[in-house]
Amino acid sequence: MEPQVEKRLQQTRAAVEADPGSASAWGRFGMVAHAHELWDAAAVAYRRAEQLDPGDVRWPYYLGDVLSVLGTNLDEAAATFRRAMAQKADYGPAHMRLGRVLHAAGRSDEAAVELERALELEPGLQPARVTLAQIRLSEGKLEEAEAMLDRILAGQPRHAQALSTLGQIYMRQRRRPEARKIAERARDAAIYNLFSDPLMSQVIIEGVSSVLIWDRAKAFLDNGDNEQAALGLEKVLELQPDNADAHQQLAVAVGNFGELDRSRRHLERSVALAPDRVDSLIQLATVQIELQEPRAAVKHLQRVLELAPEDPDAGWMLGRALILSGDVRSGLASFDEEQKKSDTIPLWVRNDWGSALAQNGRPNAALEQFRAVLAQEPENAQALFYVGLVLEGLGRVAEAVEHYCRSMKAQPNPPAGSRLQALGQVCR
Repeated sequence: MEPQVEKRLQQTRAAVEADPGSASAWGRFGMVAHAHELWDAAAVAYRRAEQLDPGDVRWPYYLGDVLSVLGTNLDEAAATFRRAMAQKADYGPAHMRLGRVLHAAGRSDEAAVELERALELEPGLQPARVTLAQIRLSEGKLEEAEAMLDRILAGQPRHAQALSTLGQIYMRQRRRPEARKIAERARDAAIYNLFSDPLMSQVIIEGVSSVLIWDRAKAFLDNGDNEQAALGLEKVLELQPDNADAHQQLAVAVGNFGELDRSRRHLERSVALAPDRVDSLIQLATVQIELQEPRAAVKHLQRVLELAPEDPDAGWMLGRALILSGDVRSGLASFDEEQKKSDTIPLWVRNDWGSALAQNGRPNAALEQFRAVLAQEPENAQALFYVGLVLEGLGRVAEAVEHYCRSMKAQPNPPAGSRLQALGQVCR
């Protein structure tokens, strides 16, 4: 047991021993035990707290959650949630948790009623929608279940439980290619899907072990809450300063809200702790390119290709870094080499490649790359601008102006505006 966990448990137990008639002392000890998955101790504490203060909704609510995890008496868990709901009838998460317990107990009709009520009260309780879809699946109502899951995935495309359940539907419908695609998406899904439950949040914050803090931080990161993820990861690093994975994840979180210098520092630390970690090396190179440090990025990308020569991104990124560092010839050679290994060329690569070809005195080859981009994205502002530059260099000014104007229409940008001004042209 980590020292900070032991200390928290000892403090709350001491409070119970000092005042064994205090419901709040018993309840707080139960919450700390609950947060650290000491289920039996939590159940004892919550039962005593409820006996001492049956009017506090938290104790039966938390006890219901503990009993549902233990799974030894789901009927008792359901009854316990109902005691909580007698005091807080319109609390959506309580209806959701009761519905899930009833579903696990095989009481699907009752479960559906509670889950539907939960969604009436709080439409954002997606775990309730997933469980309801699972009930519809068990009833053979595949289209209805699929519609529920599609609604979840429209807003949360990496929702693990929704993807898994949708895969089951596709298999039942013999839609095997789609089921395989869903399975691939599920492998990269967010295991933790956050939802609002203010009562349970009071338990969660009692968790002080590095594992629990780490799990919460990953959940926030998976669900796009980078600020909360960063706060949690900082606490992990206070406890485990040499955790390379935590440094890497913190770098992702702070990078997502624009703190690139801070992101670079944590990635450098991650790489120092785990020199052969490919994902950290690639992320560090990406940040260095963003910070206009392409020469440093080249070194890390070359190391990635030594460790993982088939990496799908490193070769393309190396080409970009070489070009940005002024070594256009080597950058083009890297692109040529990567093309031999890949059937698909990312659009950003084609724009970089075309720009480098133009710099290297190969305008027609450059135009081929840019037009390949425009074939997929006709209004790609960057490709339109680059085509204009190449055409202007070839003396085809009228065509260049047309492309500059299209670029400005797609996305107003200073480079295209500057060229139009220099040519004394105005878009109509």
